[in-house]
Amino acid sequence: MSQAPLNAAQKAQANAQRASRKISAAQRKETEDALTDQNDRIEAIASEHGVTQDKVKKLMGGERYYKKGSRNMQLANTLIHAKAQEVNADCPHGAKYSLNEIQEMVKADESMQNLVRKEQQEYINKLNKRRALQNMSVRATNTAAARDVQSTLDNIFKMLDGLALQTGIYTCLFASRGHVYDTAQATWFGTDNVMDFWEDVLQTEADEIARKLEQWACMAGRNLDERETVQNMQRVCTRLLNSGLRTIAKRRDVRINYTNFNTAMKEKLVIDLKGWPEGVLFQSPTSMNDLKALLKVRDALKDGSCRWFHMSPRQREEYAAELAARRKKGEVIGKPRKKRADAGVPHKCKGKENAPLRKQVRASGSSTQAPKSIEYIDTTDEENTSEDEV
Repeated sequence: MSQAPLNAAQKAQANAQRASRKISAAQRKETEDALTDQNDRIEAIASEHGVTQDKVKKLMGGERYYKKGSRNMQLANTLIHAKAQEVNADCPHGAKYSLNEIQEMVKADESMQNLVRKEQQEYINKLNKRRALQNMSVRATNTAAARDVQSTLDNIFKMLDGLALQTGIYTCLFASRGHVYDTAQATWFGTDNVMDFWEDVLQTEADEIARKLEQWACMAGRNLDERETVQNMQRVCTRLLNSGLRTIAKRRDVRINYTNFNTAMKEKLVIDLKGWPEGVLFQSPTSMNDLKALLKVRDALKDGSCRWFHMSPRQREEYAAELAARRKKGEVIGKPRKKRADAGVPHKCKGKENAPLRKQVRASGSSTQAPKSIEYIDTTDEENTSEDEV
């Protein structure tokens, strides 16, 4: 049976398909040639430097492990999540709607179209809250928790290996189970020869440190509720605040003056703290007895939303002008030190009332000159001899 001749549109479509196939074939050939050339170069570099090809490939593609920045939440994903929670909440397993069906439902729902900025932000906040809950939720069984630990640690090890190859950084990590009934095994990880540090400096092997860490964690035997007590959170918050301040001030002896923060910290050290949780009074964590407030402070310090920073020159000038204006009005900045009741009265040093007075006579010449022996000191008569007698 003879085929009907093609019309002009069909001929144009056939020509376009042939041209597309030709372009695809050329692109595949170009990609294969580039890969062959790359493999040859990798082999040459590996043989020249005496390393394996896997190491060269890791050095070339190590950046794929790094996450340059978290992506912003997409509105389409938040709407799909909200619709899935609505329609699949009461559906049994196997009868839930698929992703394509939920997407069509979102398109057909007029209430999810043409949303104002406030409504969009509400949907985004709901999805963010759920994701945070999933990341912080406890696994149902010890086996599931152990698998989660192993999977997460493997990813961390790969990232640290890539970081060490790219930057030459030394990193060591110890991990242990938190309870005697957990099935996760204690382990350690180190880049290059960093574990020699523990043996050379502390004379302790890495296996011994991991074993002692596991013993300490299992003997404590605290669950999450027992760890998040007021006393523990006070210590954690204090440690995080002090550590951050010492790091940015580059001083080990600096301490936080909460009472006179405006003068002692901001005016003198030119260091300020931003991101303190709203609704929480700024004071020392040891003075807080509200567990919820302490948890807010801890979370803010850990995620970096509350952190120390150096004030810019412009901020310094503006703050100095603000303090000067307040002092000019007669306002007392901060809490002045309490004046002593006996201020202005001379005091004697304790324990030295009956101590004999010591007079230090400096010998002529060098200050390190040894004193003369008693046998060679001139007598009084010799000292009073006149020049005529001599």
